[in-house]
This record gives sequence, structure tokens and C-alpha cells, in this order.
Amino acid sequence: MQTWAYPATITEFAPGDLVVRFPDIPEAITGGETVEESLSLAADALEEAILAYLAHGRPIPEPRRAKKGEYAVVLDPATAARVMLIRAMAEQKLSKVALAARMNQNEKVVRRILSGKNASFRLTLAALRAVGVHPALVA
Repeated sequence: MQTWAYPATITEFAPGDLVVRFPDIPEAITGGETVEESLSLAADALEEAILAYLAHGRPIPEPRRAKKGEYAVVLDPATAARVMLIRAMAEQKLSKVALAARMNQNEKVVRRILSGKNASFRLTLAALRAVGVHPALVA
């Protein structure tokens, strides 16, 4: 099972001046005064960077396990689901129209899911099931 967490590093430049970077997602940079604050903000920075990748059709790097000295930052489940759906559609060479047919939905629904606009998480999960992906949230 793939875990959608990306490793991050935290560098302290001065007391209360921490910077978080993601080696695999260089566009995601943030910081804070404490490790806890920095990691909280890191989740938002990661999310925004991945959404930008999606918006520009860029490939999303595979998540990997954090090494010693790195922190695992979890990607928002709704965004991770969209990434999984886009990957599955590409692997299966599945068009939006074909996915819509599998879901018994209008193609507009699939476009909304892929764009992340006005699509429920329930619909995204239904689309994943239609391509044979059965994600699970693990605590």
C-alpha cells in the first residue's frame, strides 16, 4: 500500500527561524518558529505545490520514506486521491469519457473531479473504484 507522505528537512538558521524544504518537491518551502509550527505549515506548502503540479500537468514525484533526519509530511487525502486517479487513468490509457461511462456519470463530473473544483471526495473515491483502485485511510 502506498503512503502519501513526503520527506521534509528542517534547517534552523537562527533561534526561531526554521525553514522546511522537500527534497523531492523543491517548490514546497515554508518555515516557522518551532518544529511543530513548521511541520504544520509544511503540510500546506506541500499541498499547494502538488496542486500546482496538477494544474500544469507536471508529473508528481513518487512519495518515499523519510530518511534519518527527515520528517514525513502527509499529503491531503483528497489531493492524493486525485493524483492516484490521474496516474491510474494514464496507465490504463483511459479518457475522461471512458471513465465517465464506467461511473455511469456525465463527462463533466469527471472533469470536476480531475480539476478538484466542486467535486466531492465521495465522487473521487467512486472514480478510483471505477479504475480498480481501492484506497484506504490508515491512522
